[in-house]
Amino acid sequence: MFLSWYIHAVNDHPYSGKVNMDVSSYSSFSDQEIVSLQQYRDRQQDARLKVRFIALLMLAKDISITDVAAITGKAVKSIENWHRQYLTKGIDSLNSFQYKPKEPYLSDEETQQMLNWVRTTNPIHLKQIRAYVIEQFGVKYTTEAIRKMLHKHEIKLMRPKVLPGNPPTAEEQKKRLPSTSK
Repeated sequence: MFLSWYIHAVNDHPYSGKVNMDVSSYSSFSDQEIVSLQQYRDRQQDARLKVRFIALLMLAKDISITDVAAITGKAVKSIENWHRQYLTKGIDSLNSFQYKPKEPYLSDEETQQMLNWVRTTNPIHLKQIRAYVIEQFGVKYTTEAIRKMLHKHEIKLMRPKVLPGNPPTAEEQKKRLPSTSK
């Protein structure tokens, strides 16, 4: 079953028969490295990371890189990058995405200052908060980014409720309210 799928995948791959990749440069794995790759593969829960170990194991078994790309559904360049990463940084570097989150434009102090301002003034619109951030800190956030920041800190904008109908005029209000002057 697997073999027929493999042959089908290789024959249908766009690079099949067109590129002659040198397998010898990728197949320099020792027996201990292969065992280590198998252990990492078996322990990995995330399928996106597991495919990295599977690809390297296929290279270790002298399968050409274009065939590995066809079988795993990944680009040849990705597999080359994984192999280079394995050689330069070691096997542990393949076991995570190594994502580094982007630093926010506002520092923690500035964010707290903005949140305190929102709590005390209770602005109605996100545009008002955005204008405050631009004026105070010189940083331009979109209104959507401001909304997400408020949501992250569990702050909701409270808009005044509008009652349906026409509000009474000032004269009608004076007639209805008892006089407070003595």
